[in-house]
Amino acid sequence: MTSPADNDAAAAPREKRGHVSKPGLSLLAQGEPMVWLTGGSLALCLLMIFGLLSLVIYNGMRTFWPGQLYQVETVDGAIYLGEEAGVEKFDLTEQLINSFPPELAKAREISQQKFEAAGSVPFEVERRQYRTGNFDIISNFDREGTHYHTVTEFEMVSPEATLPEWAMVIERLSWGRFYGMPVEFKMSYQRPISAEEEQLADIVQQLQSNSYRITDADQAAQLKEALAPVEAELTKVRAANIDAFVAENKSLAGELRAKLKSGEEKPLADVKSDEQNVISIVQATVGPEEAWDKFNEFHDEVISRSARRKEIEEFEVGEVNSEEETARLELRDEEIAHPGVFIVELANELARLQGQVAVLDAIGEKNQAVLRQIEKRYGADSPLSKFAQKITQGLATDLVEQQTQPKTRIAEIKQLVNAMPESTQAAVESFLRIRQESTERTVKLQDRIRQLNDENARYVLHMQTAQKIDKDIPLSEIVRAFPANRLGIAGKLGVYMSRWGEFLMDDPREANSEGGVFPAIWGTVAMTMIMSILVVPFGVLAALYLREFAKPGPIVSAIRISINNLAGVPSIVFGVFGFAFLIGNVGRYIDGGPKNADLPVMSSGSWYLLLGVLAATACGAFMMSMYAVGNRRQLTGRRNQWLGKFALLLWVAATVAFLVALATTPEFNGFFTSHLPNPVFGKGCLAWASITLALLTLPVVIVATEESLAAVPNSLREGSYGCGASKWQTIWRIVLPHALPGIMTGMILAMARGAGEVAPLMLVGVLKLAPELPVDFTPPFLHFDRSFMHLGFHIYDLGFQSQNSEAAKPMVYTTTLLLIGVIALLNLSAIWLRARLRRRFQPGQF
Repeated sequence: MTSPADNDAAAAPREKRGHVSKPGLSLLAQGEPMVWLTGGSLALCLLMIFGLLSLVIYNGMRTFWPGQLYQVETVDGAIYLGEEAGVEKFDLTEQLINSFPPELAKAREISQQKFEAAGSVPFEVERRQYRTGNFDIISNFDREGTHYHTVTEFEMVSPEATLPEWAMVIERLSWGRFYGMPVEFKMSYQRPISAEEEQLADIVQQLQSNSYRITDADQAAQLKEALAPVEAELTKVRAANIDAFVAENKSLAGELRAKLKSGEEKPLADVKSDEQNVISIVQATVGPEEAWDKFNEFHDEVISRSARRKEIEEFEVGEVNSEEETARLELRDEEIAHPGVFIVELANELARLQGQVAVLDAIGEKNQAVLRQIEKRYGADSPLSKFAQKITQGLATDLVEQQTQPKTRIAEIKQLVNAMPESTQAAVESFLRIRQESTERTVKLQDRIRQLNDENARYVLHMQTAQKIDKDIPLSEIVRAFPANRLGIAGKLGVYMSRWGEFLMDDPREANSEGGVFPAIWGTVAMTMIMSILVVPFGVLAALYLREFAKPGPIVSAIRISINNLAGVPSIVFGVFGFAFLIGNVGRYIDGGPKNADLPVMSSGSWYLLLGVLAATACGAFMMSMYAVGNRRQLTGRRNQWLGKFALLLWVAATVAFLVALATTPEFNGFFTSHLPNPVFGKGCLAWASITLALLTLPVVIVATEESLAAVPNSLREGSYGCGASKWQTIWRIVLPHALPGIMTGMILAMARGAGEVAPLMLVGVLKLAPELPVDFTPPFLHFDRSFMHLGFHIYDLGFQSQNSEAAKPMVYTTTLLLIGVIALLNLSAIWLRARLRRRFQPGQF
């Protein structure tokens, strides 16, 4: 017997046998190079992925970090103030020096001297790019204005750029960013107009503007003489009001100025007692620090009013317009039901004429009110009253003449309407009532908007550029402002987070290069979710039939090859299909029926005959299918197979007949005929975009579902059959639950591909700027007929369609980062759901 030690000694070589190269065995045969090759390929793939993500994350995250403001002065006298956008080094050559434009003559001379001092040998120099903004000011002096300027080191007067302490960045609603120094903060106090001054001004204005009606020279002179005391009284009252207004506001702190009607401002102390054109008093807080403090005090209040104004414009005014449009569509329905009468045009003309008459009546009432004021103030028998009576009588005669034609036409239209059916008359009356109500509501809403605008117009920040150009910026136009060179880490972090909040929650502005992408986020998520809801059921059903029901053969093989080939078709081809078929045929058919979609229309007799053939074919197919299934045991295999094929042919014939009958029906005029010629679904919209991308991603779902169904062990199916379950019960209760994680994998892949597609969307629904969200709180809440914004198209628009690609470049990275984040979030949600399903059916997983 051998000892345990001997056994261990004998076993030791055997254990090491797999790790030691055999004599004469090549390195390639052992497979180690392949291990290194596969591992290196994995490392290279991971490196590319992490490199791309790192680039996007780095550039995307630093876009909103506020930088310092540098001021640079060049030897040619130009002064630039802005944020540093990039640094570049290049070789200075004689050819480059000779290419300098004439306005850089001084810089060319200096660079030539440096070039000669270097021995006429090209040497490396540095140039910096600054984002200087102030596009509205620059474009007034330079037709080729730009947001950026590049300065080389030999152009600078000083070798280092300066950091002005109070240089400020102002992000505006329009014209982009403004860079400058705050000079003062101005707050205006509007001079109130007393009732007496307003009455006297109306009297003078009416008599002066209509004095031409007094044709006699003597009477004209008498009118002028009678009007002189009124003008003097108006001057006295106005002067007294101005004096009282000035005295009331003299105690205000800061530098006070009077703003004249001409727009000029003069010190309040220089205002004379007989000044006639003071419209407001301006309280100026002079000094950069003081102006900055005042800005912080009032900016939030102004922004709140601007938000309220936007809410009124978008929702309340939009609601009024929607009600009026609904009434117009009802009229359009009546017009379609009773062809030959232009009801919409008549109703619109009637509403316009009634509004015109109402305006003329209001003018006449105002003229009578002014006459009553004259008679009350100066007596009914005074010369001024007699002139006013004569002028008012002439005005009334003119108003009657102006109303004659509209009233005649109103009577004619009403007579035409009275001859129409009662439903049409009711629709016209409803339209006129809603039109009048909407006009009244719109006037009130516009008055509220005007009040908010007038209140916001009181607050102005006076700035000065580095070139000493003055600029008044209303606070209502300022989104954000901060002194860049005075901010600490906490201040910069506050600006950074504020910019991110605006980016995620606000609408875009400045041709999408600034502001937020909230509509694009909504559009991307809505389209992706609808696409997933459409593609997953159909893809699963198709894969289920191919894997579980279809018998292997040439037809099934051809279908699988076609599905695999569809996965490689360029996405733009699906976009063309969506544009040509979904929009051009299906959408236009939904809007206005087959005639609107340029489809042939059958005669009524032929169509009803086709409908009868369809019904007979469908009934025959159904009965034959039921007979074949119910008598499977009594029928031989050949007869059963023959009946099944014949039933399939009948079903195909019934389907074709149904599609032909649907496309050529003579009785269908569409669901939105009243909207035409403005299409509802006959244009790009959320519905067609979602369906197009569902078709694009359908092969991915089918292939993934087939693989997951194939991975379900047959032992589970056999066990189910052994317990007496039918095939469908086995598929529904056993196969599908165990295949759900794989199906979810297919859905994740489809979502990832569909959410990032851009080319098809450009043809089937995406817009540069969509005024309305596809999802909102207005019934039906999800609007399939609306166009939408998409993050992928937003990136394309910024990168290739922006008015200034340099200014938009940082936003390209940030939007790309956001798109990756949105897709990752959707995928993580699906992965979480897949993990839960996998844990539930863990015993059946391998």
